[in-house]
Amino acid sequence: MATYKLFYFPARGAGEPVRLLFAHKEIKYEDIRLAGEEWQKEKPNTPFGVMPVLEEDGKKLGGSAVILRYLGEKYGLAGSNAWDNAHLANISDFIKDFTNELVKVRYEKDETRKQELQKRLAEEVFPKYLGKLNELTAATGYLCCGRLTWPDLQLYNILDYILKGHPEVLSNFSGLTSLRKNIEADANMSKWIKERPETEN
Repeated sequence: MATYKLFYFPARGAGEPVRLLFAHKEIKYEDIRLAGEEWQKEKPNTPFGVMPVLEEDGKKLGGSAVILRYLGEKYGLAGSNAWDNAHLANISDFIKDFTNELVKVRYEKDETRKQELQKRLAEEVFPKYLGKLNELTAATGYLCCGRLTWPDLQLYNILDYILKGHPEVLSNFSGLTSLRKNIEADANMSKWIKERPETEN
């Protein structure tokens, strides 16, 4: 078995889907959470100066979706053929676009502009992205292949974040609700979700 280290901030954020995958597969790893001076010291040692970073037997790989895809393909959470894998990558990109919309709102400092973005979030962004993702999960509670794949973990994490500020947002999206239930029904992931450190995001 490979030796793993995961470098990320003391938050859930983009590192959390990787932690969920490790929990699901019962893979041991070192969960290294860096902030402030510790992060600045480590930054030059990362592939592209950003986290999360996965270290496997001394080799480093950067980028949440890239790490997830790599581990998903290695540990049975990918598609069964090239087409399915391309579809999963396509879904992951869509989720990343959705995440970018959420980030715009979170880090906007001008209050007037922030209110405008929040209005757009409710009227345009949520219907567009949650609507499409709900279509994909409607039949089985999974995004693809009728079973758990790595973008499901990416999506679960984003939904977890959204629900903190919009607790009723999934009331009309039964597929997304089913996805959350499927993941939380997994004994290993459920244990991690209950015991993981409490963080702001």
